[in-house]
Amino acid sequence: MPVLASFALAYLLNPIVLQGEKRGLSRTISAIAAIFLVTLAVAAFLTFVVPDLWAESTKAGQKIADSFTPENAARQREFLRRYSPALERVAGNKIEQFLSDPVAFYNENMGTTTVDGSGKVVVNGGGSAVLDTIVSSLDLLLVPFFVFYILVDFPTWRDSLEDLIPPRFRDPFSRLFDESGRILESYVRGQLLIGLIMAVCYAFGFWVLGVPAWAGIALIAGLLNAIPYVGTILGIALAGAFTVAEGGSIWEFAGVLGVFVAVQTLEGYILTPRILGGRLNLHPMAVFLGLLVGGKLFGLLGIILAIPGIAIGKVFLKFLRELYQASHFYHAGDHHPAQAPSEKIEERIAEAAETVLAEQEQKGGKDEETKEPPDGEIPTIIEKPA
Repeated sequence: MPVLASFALAYLLNPIVLQGEKRGLSRTISAIAAIFLVTLAVAAFLTFVVPDLWAESTKAGQKIADSFTPENAARQREFLRRYSPALERVAGNKIEQFLSDPVAFYNENMGTTTVDGSGKVVVNGGGSAVLDTIVSSLDLLLVPFFVFYILVDFPTWRDSLEDLIPPRFRDPFSRLFDESGRILESYVRGQLLIGLIMAVCYAFGFWVLGVPAWAGIALIAGLLNAIPYVGTILGIALAGAFTVAEGGSIWEFAGVLGVFVAVQTLEGYILTPRILGGRLNLHPMAVFLGLLVGGKLFGLLGIILAIPGIAIGKVFLKFLRELYQASHFYHAGDHHPAQAPSEKIEERIAEAAETVLAEQEQKGGKDEETKEPPDGEIPTIIEKPA
């Protein structure tokens, strides 16, 4: 996860580094300046947004904790018995136990006891999970160092990797790698732009509804939209809990849900097709299958990487398809000898790459040239420098 976050930040910061180089700064100084700007943004978030979120979270948590009493548990079970006797018979005891003492309920139903190889009894509960999460989060401290070295050394890495490709194949594969880089660049920057637009829409809706800490919740829900379901679920949980803690009615909670439905509809039908649709151009079935397989094999990391991975894989699959359809095996007996595909594999590879790149250029729009970037356009981070 730290490496993934580092590459994403490097894609976002590379334009700043290139602008610094155009003004005579070294790549090292430009990378330090770009990382410093991000550090300032993070510091501003921690200074102005997090304290408000923490205060509201504490208030909401206290109010929710006050409702976990035996008296309230008995009232809720009676309410459940009145309106759903069947559900009360199935889960009434568990619900009453949870509302009476959630800590005891968790220890009884969620905590597990195991024995390690040495015979030592180990209790696995919420405390150990929280500790593991804290320890894992310390890895994020490595992100600034990873970003710095990626920004500074990536052109060198690119040259070293290209030296491994035989010279006669280097040009078409270099251009395919450039297109893969532009797809990743479009995805990372597009997701950031979509997240910012969604954050603004969330903020407006929460401000109208009077949701506490509306700015922080909007930022979290918008920027975490890049991780499927996480941003939406976390945003609904925070906005709903804060609204209830402030004495909001069921209609105000319904208004919060309405804001999420409206913004998610805007994202699904307008923002993503217009901002990401050109380069990615993925079938919805491919996206669903990618998320399913990626999540099953690699968990959260697989879900995050599924969509850009499918988009890049689609480019190389098209290349293999063009190469196959230009082969003698595919056209045996169909062409006149003068029209037969070239016997040189180098020429067939170049033609296949040219066809795929032309198709990508047509889908991506005229402002994203695949051969030579227009004047003033900033090349992708993994595009080989001139």
